Amino acid sequence: MNKCIEYRREFHKYPENGWSEIRTSSRVAELLLGMGIDTILMGEDVVDTALLETKPIDLSQENRERNIARAISQGAREDLARKTNGYPGVIAIIDTCKPGPTFALRFDMDSLPYTEEADNTCPSMMYDYSSTNANAVHACGHDAHTAIGLCLAEEIIKNTQEFCGKIKLIFQPAEEIVAGAASIVSKGHLNDVDYFFAVHLALSSENQPLPSHTIACGCKDFLSHRQLDVTFHGLAAHPCGAAQEGKNAILAACTAVMNLHSIAPHEKGLCRVNVGEIHGGVCSNTIAPECSIKLEFRGEYQIISDYLNTRVFNILEGAAKCHDVNFTYVDYGEVPSGKSDDEMMEIIQEEASNIPWFKKIYFEGNLGGTDDAAVMLNCVQSHGGKGTYIGIGTDIRRPLHHPGFDFDESCLMPTVDLLANTLRRCWN
Repeated sequence: MNKCIEYRREFHKYPENGWSEIRTSSRVAELLLGMGIDTILMGEDVVDTALLETKPIDLSQENRERNIARAISQGAREDLARKTNGYPGVIAIIDTCKPGPTFALRFDMDSLPYTEEADNTCPSMMYDYSSTNANAVHACGHDAHTAIGLCLAEEIIKNTQEFCGKIKLIFQPAEEIVAGAASIVSKGHLNDVDYFFAVHLALSSENQPLPSHTIACGCKDFLSHRQLDVTFHGLAAHPCGAAQEGKNAILAACTAVMNLHSIAPHEKGLCRVNVGEIHGGVCSNTIAPECSIKLEFRGEYQIISDYLNTRVFNILEGAAKCHDVNFTYVDYGEVPSGKSDDEMMEIIQEEASNIPWFKKIYFEGNLGGTDDAAVMLNCVQSHGGKGTYIGIGTDIRRPLHHPGFDFDESCLMPTVDLLANTLRRCWN
């Protein structure tokens, strides 16, 4: 078993959901230090804590201490776990001391908040690397991304003379929830970057899943993403004795849900709305005083995002007015859309053609969803840099975000080779 697979399985065994990745961060830092990397940023040196205070995240001292204690109990080096102060995230900066551009590569680390599938035919159970943490599972390949980043770091350190410029390896928390990339961008870590790369396993091309031995050199169909938690506030009353006194929050929420799912698509591109949760009421013989819904909307272009924003809030206000209730909401903020640069995709295409594992190369892939790597990509592009978001093909056992997701681990080292060879190019 090669080192990349060992790393991946270790991180799979100890998954941590967004903003709790303290064991992962500590272990990543420990391994990077063991490679001889001098500049390693952690915790508050990586993420903008002032920005995080404005987001709906539990980063209280109590919760951060709890995550530190759990990380130490699961084998994290105590000094590194405490160095995070409960804020996950690691950036390794490798200065080759040779002229050249500044590169940044993003590797996300967080897991998803549900239980791994308990199936004896699943490789993680067969080979004893299934999740040991409740309500946490690596069902989106971030364990693999983290392992790829570590093996890339080792390749660069062993052969530093073959590289140029400055290389930033960004191990990012909280891609699946809120502010992971934004907190790093807000700290200024991408402001001097000339070239940005991110990889993701198990994407698609030509709207078909990418199997093993394939690659998509970049994606251009990032959707913006905005999530709202909305609560309708009504008034409780007996449904028989004084129904006219009640204000039914469930009816308001249902009115909103039906109309939100009736928003017309937009001719300019991809446009998505979904209500994923609804909770409300107190008992069967009381008019519901409160009801909450969790919704998201996504658009391929800013014009679509603006269209959805207007329609969503018109519907929420209309549903509240219709049933004489009020509503409040928590806004998680917007992850923007984004597009890979053709120039960078051409470079990936050329480098992939020199690696035998990649037998089928697609120029453009399909994300068809959201990844906050777009925050970093947009930042780099806004300063005149370029970047690409690469799809790595791999045979999968279940789809992404399924609790039984697993993949063909033979894709890991070819991806490391691809990124290393791309960084080795003669960059002018």
